[in-house]
Amino acid sequence: MKISYRNYPILEKLHKGSLGIMPVFEQDKVFFDLSHESFIRNWKFYCENFQQEINVISKPFHEASEKAEEKLFQLYEDIVVNDTSDFDVKGCYLCGDFVYMIDYEVKKGSEDNEVAFYIFDKKGIPLAMLIDSSKYRVCQNIWISSCFFDSIGKDPTAIRGWIYSHFVKIIIFRMFKNYAEVETKIIPPNSKVKDVGGKYVNDTKLNLTYLDSKWFTNLVKSDGFTVSGHFRLQPKKKDGEWTRELIWINEFEKTGYIAPARKIAYNKNHELKEK
Repeated sequence: MKISYRNYPILEKLHKGSLGIMPVFEQDKVFFDLSHESFIRNWKFYCENFQQEINVISKPFHEASEKAEEKLFQLYEDIVVNDTSDFDVKGCYLCGDFVYMIDYEVKKGSEDNEVAFYIFDKKGIPLAMLIDSSKYRVCQNIWISSCFFDSIGKDPTAIRGWIYSHFVKIIIFRMFKNYAEVETKIIPPNSKVKDVGGKYVNDTKLNLTYLDSKWFTNLVKSDGFTVSGHFRLQPKKKDGEWTRELIWINEFEKTGYIAPARKIAYNKNHELKEK
C-alpha cells in the first residue's frame, strides 16, 4: 500500500491548507462559476480540523464495519439522540476512490449541531458538500456533483439521502475504530513500515493511520468452516467508568481444523462464561 501526492493529489492540497486551482467536472462548471469562492472559503475554514487525523480505510476494515453497522448506529443514537455524551468526528478518511473530510460535533445538553462534510475523488475533484451549522447560521447547505444525477436523479430528497448515507458511513468508521479492537498502523510522513501484512509507504508530509481488521480472516483446513456469527455491545469498565466494547460472538464451528481470527478465539472465553 502506497499513499503519495501523485496518487492522492488532494492530500497535498490538504497539507498546504489550500485547494488552489481546483479541477471540476464539465457539467459542474455552472455551479462553480457562481459558488467557487464560497466553496473554497468554507472548506478552508474547516481545513485545520480535516487535518487532525488522516485515516486510510482497508477493505477488511470496511467490510467488518459494515457488518457491525446496525449495532454501532444503535450506540451512536444512544449517545446523540439520548444526549448521553459529547460526540465528534474530525479528520480525513481515504476509502477507495473517495476522500471524505469531516468536522462533526454534537455537545451534550445542546440542540446545536456543527457539520462540515466534503467528498472529493483522489485527484481533488469535488463530488459533494454538506454544511449545517447552528453557530454560523448555515442551515443544510447541500451540493452534489451533476455526475451522480444519472444514478440518483435530481430529486432533493434523493440527493440528501445519498449524502447522508456517506456521512453515516464515516460515523460508522469512527465508531468501529473507537469501540472495537482493530489493527492500527501509524505511518509517519515520508516513511515505510513493514510487517507480516506487507509494506506500507507514506510519501506525503502527513501522518497516516492505516485501519485494518482481521476479525473475519480464518485459515480453514479439512472440511471445517465457521458459521456466521453476530456483533454485540459488551459492557466494560475502563478507567473506573462503564463503557461498551464491540465484540464478535461466534455461533458455532463445524468439524475441522480452524486457525481462528483473534476475535473469534477471544470470544470463546466469553461464551463459556455465559453458559
